[in-house]
Amino acid sequence: MSTVHLLAGLAWDPEIRGALAVLTGVVVLMGSVWLLLATNMGVRLASLLALTGLFAWMTIMGAFWWVRGIGYHGDPPSWQLVEIVEGDLDKAALDQATLLPTPYQAPSPYELAILSGDPDVIAEFGPVTRDNVDPELIAGLSDAEIDALVADLDARHREATLSEMAAVFPDVVQQAIDDGLIDIDGWRLLSTAQSGEAQASALEYLAESEFAPDGAVKVLDAYDIGGKPGLPDNPSRWDRIWTWIRNAVRITHPTHYAVVQVQPALDQPTVPGQAPPRTKVDPAQPVISIVMVRDLGNLRLLPGLFTIGSGLIFAALATMLHERDKLAMARLAESGLET
Repeated sequence: MSTVHLLAGLAWDPEIRGALAVLTGVVVLMGSVWLLLATNMGVRLASLLALTGLFAWMTIMGAFWWVRGIGYHGDPPSWQLVEIVEGDLDKAALDQATLLPTPYQAPSPYELAILSGDPDVIAEFGPVTRDNVDPELIAGLSDAEIDALVADLDARHREATLSEMAAVFPDVVQQAIDDGLIDIDGWRLLSTAQSGEAQASALEYLAESEFAPDGAVKVLDAYDIGGKPGLPDNPSRWDRIWTWIRNAVRITHPTHYAVVQVQPALDQPTVPGQAPPRTKVDPAQPVISIVMVRDLGNLRLLPGLFTIGSGLIFAALATMLHERDKLAMARLAESGLET
């Protein structure tokens, strides 16, 4: 009965099962090869040949891990927290962060849409009235329902962020930056598509900090500065090739900072059977800025060391085999048995 309990414990322990699986593979697969060599060449030469083949395979496998950054690898690049600032960024410890505006200090996408005069931009971020609302949305609705729908759509456009606008109409945002309407002083405004990883890291750091709000938050804008130069707008094939070459031969890595701004949201009850209410910021709460720095990690360091180490051991074993063959040939020549 004790044996049954032991086997049951082994079956449910993934670490023990993994170790036993590896041990079984080594004994059955590698051991069978060694046994076949040993029966034909002797234990010493068989061991030397088996180890040489093993480390040759480990060198090739390590090279794949090194190039692709997979398998046995180090820590991947990540965003590390520098500081969290409530309210204006004037009190930020990072000097570059003090140059950024808080969202209420910059024109909103609603205002930029009106200034642009572009019908497509206005339809996406500008004022919503009965005259420009999509007829399909109000078909069959009463006047009260139409007014409520128009007010809700207009409120959505008023609460849009610059990062959301940059994801759809980057030219409009860039023109506002060039005209001085948005003063970010060397920082880059990130669209929602570009700031996904930074947003996720910022929300994780915020949740673990003393600044964590009791309820939900709304992500506002995200910015970054520094780092390796990227592609220009509408890059050509040559732009992509040149950017790859320039970054590949760069020895130093410029420090890369990112700032993600969020604001606590209003607590809104959820009505059963209806869609969750739209997230609305609480105007009484300050904007929270999460300042982070890019840690490049050591993703390829461990597989690189693994490959180099395995290659050196393989070279040493291959040299031993070569020297053994030379010695054997010399002895055969001395005995006159060489053919």
